[in-house]
Order: sequence, then C-alpha cells, then structure tokens
Amino acid sequence: MRTTLITTLLLLSLATNVTTATVSMPPEPYDVVVVGGTPAGVAAAIAAGRLGMRVMLVEQSPVLGGVLSSGVNRLDDYVVQANSGVMEEFRQRVMKYHLTSLANDPVVARDVKDPSRWSVAEGRGWEPKTAARIFAEMVAEVPSVIIKFREVPTGVKMKGDRVVAVITRDRDNQGRLGAEHRYDGTIIVDATYEGDVAAFAGAPFRIGREARSKEEPHAGMIYTEAFCGVRTAGALRGTIFPGSTGERDNRTQAFTFRFNAKDYGRADHPYRLKSPPPGYDAKKYDWNPNTKPWLPNGKSDMLGAGDLAGLSTEYVLAGWEKRAEMEQIYKNHELGWLYYIQTEGGSPQWGLSDDEFTDNSNWPYRLYVRTGRRIEGLYTLTESDLHKDLRGNGLRGPLQPDAIAIGTYPIDSHNVQNPIDLNSPCGEGGLHLNDVTGPYQIPYGVMVPKARKGLIVPVCISATHVAISSVRMEPVYSSLGQAAGVAAALAVKSKRELSDVPVTDIQDALLDQHSTIFFYKDLPGGAVAYEAVQKLSLLGATDGDENYQFHADQPATLGEFAHMAVVGLDIPLSITAAHFTDVPRSHPEFKFIETLYDYSTQSEKEFFTFEVRNYLNYWWGSKSLHGPPVYAYPDQAVTKEMAISIIAGLAKGISISDPEHPAARVISSGGEGLLKKLESASTISPGTITRGEAAQLIYQLRGQLDAARQR
Repeated sequence: MRTTLITTLLLLSLATNVTTATVSMPPEPYDVVVVGGTPAGVAAAIAAGRLGMRVMLVEQSPVLGGVLSSGVNRLDDYVVQANSGVMEEFRQRVMKYHLTSLANDPVVARDVKDPSRWSVAEGRGWEPKTAARIFAEMVAEVPSVIIKFREVPTGVKMKGDRVVAVITRDRDNQGRLGAEHRYDGTIIVDATYEGDVAAFAGAPFRIGREARSKEEPHAGMIYTEAFCGVRTAGALRGTIFPGSTGERDNRTQAFTFRFNAKDYGRADHPYRLKSPPPGYDAKKYDWNPNTKPWLPNGKSDMLGAGDLAGLSTEYVLAGWEKRAEMEQIYKNHELGWLYYIQTEGGSPQWGLSDDEFTDNSNWPYRLYVRTGRRIEGLYTLTESDLHKDLRGNGLRGPLQPDAIAIGTYPIDSHNVQNPIDLNSPCGEGGLHLNDVTGPYQIPYGVMVPKARKGLIVPVCISATHVAISSVRMEPVYSSLGQAAGVAAALAVKSKRELSDVPVTDIQDALLDQHSTIFFYKDLPGGAVAYEAVQKLSLLGATDGDENYQFHADQPATLGEFAHMAVVGLDIPLSITAAHFTDVPRSHPEFKFIETLYDYSTQSEKEFFTFEVRNYLNYWWGSKSLHGPPVYAYPDQAVTKEMAISIIAGLAKGISISDPEHPAARVISSGGEGLLKKLESASTISPGTITRGEAAQLIYQLRGQLDAARQR
C-alpha cells in the first residue's frame, strides 16, 4: 500500500511538472572523529576502528603520518624496545620492507652488519614515501576508518560544554583555503600538533614556559651546553650557565622544516639551487662535506641548519592564512642551508630528493611543530613525573597506576632563543638531559580537558614545557593516540563521559593491542607473561633490574614472590618485629617477608618456613639481645608447591582478620577449590617457578578477587 502511494505521488509530481525541494539533513554522526593524521591520529583511528567504531580521520596534507612522512625520517625512540602498539607495527613493517625489497641497498646492507641508533635495518629510519605508504596500508586494513585529506580544522560546534562536531576547510599545498565541511562525532580526538580543535572548543590551555620550581628545576629561562654553537671549555653535560633566571615567559622551542635530500653523485644534477632564497646569510650555516647518506636510495633527512627560534608561539596561535606566510619564512631558512651546502659547503652533489613530495616541489608537506598548545587536563605532567631522581627511585620516574603510555626519551628542548651566529655562545632554552629521565609513565588524565566534554587530546596534552620536551617524540605521541582511540571507543560503547571511563578498562584494551604501559626491555607485547607483568607492575608488585629487564624466565625468589603476592593480591601489611637475620629493615622485601610470617603464625597450618640456627647454643650460652639468628632465605627459589601454599595461607589469614576482604570471600565460597583449579590450569611446570609464571599465577588470582569485589 505504502509503495503504491509513493508511486502515485511521484507520477502526479511528474505530470504536473512540480519540483520537489530537497531537505538538508545534518550528517550522520561518526562514533569518533579524529583530526590530524599525525602518528597519534593514525594510532587513535586504528585503535578505535579495531574496537568496532566508525571513524572519520581528517588530515591536512595528502599523506598520513604527520612529520614522520614529511621529513622526520627517524624513530626518536631512544631505545628500540620502548616502541609498542601501532608504532611497533609500523616499525616492523618498515624493517620487513627494507630487509626484503631493499636488501641490496648499501645503507640497508651496512646497518644489517652494524646497526646504528637509527638503523634502517631495524626499521628506525625510512624514506618519507615509505612512511606514507605504510601508514596508508595500516589504516586501509581497518575498513571502518574513512579518511579526508587536505583539510584543516577551522572551528567546532558545541552543545553546552560538549564538542559535537568539527568544522574544516580545504587547504592546498600553497596554503589557500577552500570549501567548508562538517563532521559530527560522539567523541572528538584532537591529534593536531598545534591543539587547534581544543582551542576552537574553548578548552583552557597554556603556551610558553613555566617558572622554575621544586617540581621543575629546569623550567623557565635557562642556558645549558645543549645545542651550543660553541661549547664552553670544560663544561660537563647538563651544566647550567649564568644568566639562567628561571623566569617564565610565552616562548616555545624552535620549529623547522626537516627536508629530505639526496646525494646524486655529481654536481650537474637538476636539483641544484640556481640562486639563494630571500634573506640568505651564509654566517647562519655550517656543513660537514664528509656527510654520507644514511637512508636508503642515497638520501638523508636534514637536521642541522640551526633551528629558527622566536616564531613558534606566534605560529601556533596564528590562523591558517598567517601560518602560510610564516611557513615560507621557515622554508627560506632551510633552503638557505641547502644553498650553502651546494656552494660554500663544497657538496654540490646534494639536492632535494627527486621522488619525494613530487606534487609539492619536492618539499615536505608539514612544518616540524615540536610543541604546540598544552591543554589544562585532569592531570598535569611535570618534570618530576619524568625525573628518576626527583620523585623516582633512581631508575624510573614515579609510579603512575593510571598510566596509559610510557616515555623514555631525554628532556629535549631545542633553543627557545637563537644565538646571534655560530661563533656566539649558546642559544637560550636548549636542554638535552639524557641522564635524568629513566623510563616514565604517563597517566590518562593528561589527555582529558577539565572544562570540555566529548574531547580527548593526545598530542597537546596537559604538561609543562619541560615535560612536553620529552613526551613530544612521535613514538610517545603514537602511544598516547592509541590510548585516546581506545578511551573514545570505550566511552561510546558504555555511554560514559571520557572522564568516567575506568582506566583499568583502557589499560586492559591497550594490553590486548600490545601497548606498553610499564617499560621492560625484555618483555615485548604478546609475550606469555606480558599482561600479568604489566598490570602487577602498575600496582608496584614487581619491577625489573637496573637495566630495565624483568627476566621472566629466571627463578622467582621468595622475596620477589612475597612482594608480588602481598601487593598484587592487596593483602594488608602486618609487621610486628624484624624477625630475620637475613631480612633486616634495609632489605627491599622486608615488609613483605614479615607480612608472610605474621599471617603464617595466625594460620592453623603455618605456611611460611624459616630456620633458627644454633638454637641450643644460644639458649645455654650468652644470649644476644635480639635472640638466636633466624633465616628466611629471601633469595631462595620458590617452588610451585610453596607458591600455592603461600597464596592459600594469605587468603585464609585475611578471612580470619577481615571477613569483608575480597580474598576472604573467595576462600569462604570455595576458594580452596579455586586455588586447585588455578594450579591445574596455570602454565607453571613442576618444580621451581619462574618470575613470569609467578606473575601469571598472582594475576590470575587477582582477577578472581576483582570479580569477588564486584559481587
């Protein structure tokens, strides 16, 4: 009947020559809209798409990958094991391509024999076109992600304090703006380097440098030996020079274009500059004519012209028309270096790469914006969150139970104010503190703005100038982006605000995607004990050695197991005295060994064994004030039977002293059978158990306790 009516109305319309009006309906909202095809934006889109979200990804250039496909052709990871999640997938694909399709390339062959820090054989260096292709392939494998290129954000739509849509405009390679577009989304991810979407939404932000404080001893105006044109004789690394007032200001570290150059092997190639760019001054530049290509196909990314400081803050705060003008200033500065290389530098064989950025005069699509705005989030990351000595334990930064990403790179700020020339003293604001940042964790709250809903910001996070100087490396941005994509997907699925999504749920999903949230060199994503060790480490239940290795295959000692069990199972500490000669109060596992002892003595069947030496000699001889020597042997290996006995004993002890504790409820509801089931189902083999197996056992039981808490 309905079909007949529609057909009749259509025929009447045609017969009477009536034109029907088209009603413009608002676009169907996406689950997640990601603005910025940076490594953070790519990771966010992939992570959300893999969790079933319909994603719109908007990128200002014609390629994905941000600066990693636009001139920064190296993985600033500091240690290769710090890569995880989407970024590690990218590295593995680059490595595979180099070792197969480019195996005969001289640079690849060299790095196979002798890997460098940015080894292309390890996928830590690449050509721009390689990065663009691989990022495109990775996103294409997630069919629910739609991409729009050559569009920049120019506004947002709000409902109260919620961001509901992003407005963009077309932008070509010359910076000209075109047609306007609108993308509605349940969650908006601002993955831009500048923090434009957050700014359009009215989210409070900071730019520039904070003043020196006890949490930030390197904040504010500072002179160090880093990035000096002339290093002061005898100055040790990290030395702070006179004139360092620590005053706050609105200055930001230098930006640059990282252009891609090629050694053509001859002087008469067509990519020699015929004349210098406007404002050329040879005194600004230097060049080593012995420089050799370090990327495949005779290429290098060019870093060393001397960053152009003083314009960064203005660029970040400017509109797109002004940015286009300023980009030309940066470009002329870098072209001046290329002209110097080809002339006074004595290397005319170098020129722009002929097969890169072919639709943009072989010039990178993106300016290297090292730091942009910094939102005010639920948590603000400071130098003391990164520093292994200020609040850390001398090896790592302080523990962050809400961590969703890690960093390992030094505190690294390029000059904020340039030196006059290469013969001048150091520029101001340069920092390269590679001995104070151990691996550190980044909590979820840095991405969630305080004053806006429906928006998450994985690049322009809530951090100080000093902290972002380490975080700003693309592998870290990728990890933050992946966490943002996961959080967005979970918020959509659960119909929760981003601030209300349980961080433990985000962490679980990240671990499923092999994203590291606690750093170990020897425990890659996907390893058998990976999830258990990561989660227990977040609780402070276990840690690695001074080389950041966990040693999952080594036997677990009694002290290590006591630490894992007491902290990992949330067992209240119980300490009545220092009982053991070989576990004094200075011992790192003292309180956990003593807790085992106290719960054991309360149990009908003691489960913690120790040895009293020379008891009779003590009793009949001269008695010491502290009693006979007693040994717990904290360094002895733990057997499977000992492990199960300790866990059961702790839970029983809890049931006596605190019937409401989750462990008590597990025991009272047949927990002994659960433990036996756990024993038979675990991967632990008879005899001594390894650290990895111990972590798995504790983590499995903690899962049961968490379930008991929810009942």
